[in-house]
Amino acid sequence: MTWHLNGEPLPLDTGSGWPVIDGYQYPPSDPARLEAAGAVWIAPEPPALTAEDICRQIDAERDRRTALDFAYDFGVTVAVDDLGAEIAAGERLLQMRPEDQRNWQALQGAALTALVSGAPETILPMRAEDNWNIQTTAAQVLGVLAAMTAHASALLFYGGALKSQVRASADPSSVDWMTGWPGDV
Repeated sequence: MTWHLNGEPLPLDTGSGWPVIDGYQYPPSDPARLEAAGAVWIAPEPPALTAEDICRQIDAERDRRTALDFAYDFGVTVAVDDLGAEIAAGERLLQMRPEDQRNWQALQGAALTALVSGAPETILPMRAEDNWNIQTTAAQVLGVLAAMTAHASALLFYGGALKSQVRASADPSSVDWMTGWPGDV
């Protein structure tokens, strides 16, 4: 954050605060003149992140990953598009934004109700990210939602373990918290 000449910070005039080279005060608003005189602008080192700063970044990364679409292979379960075409669903992406997660919770309630009522084969379609309606049974819905929950739990526990490593480290910035997350390819 200072001007340097020959590797040393330039002295500043006590009155103006302007850099001085060979007795001449250079206005900092004219960087071209300072550079022409051989001065170089050195930006300050960013402050080191604290363990808590890094833990907040880990939480944000966990939340970002939790909100990513969840891939699930429905196999040969029928999927129907909005025009009535049918295909084997195969692998589909399910949206996981917070509002989507609330919808999955509501669907879970309907699936549990069907299961408790003795109707596990009740069709409760799950709408995929690409707008195909997978014709899942109540029992299948619970299986898919269990897989979603297991994935979210793995992210939560991995993030927690990373935060513990950061807090225990003598050098918190040395902990690589961007790799190794569950689901990374």
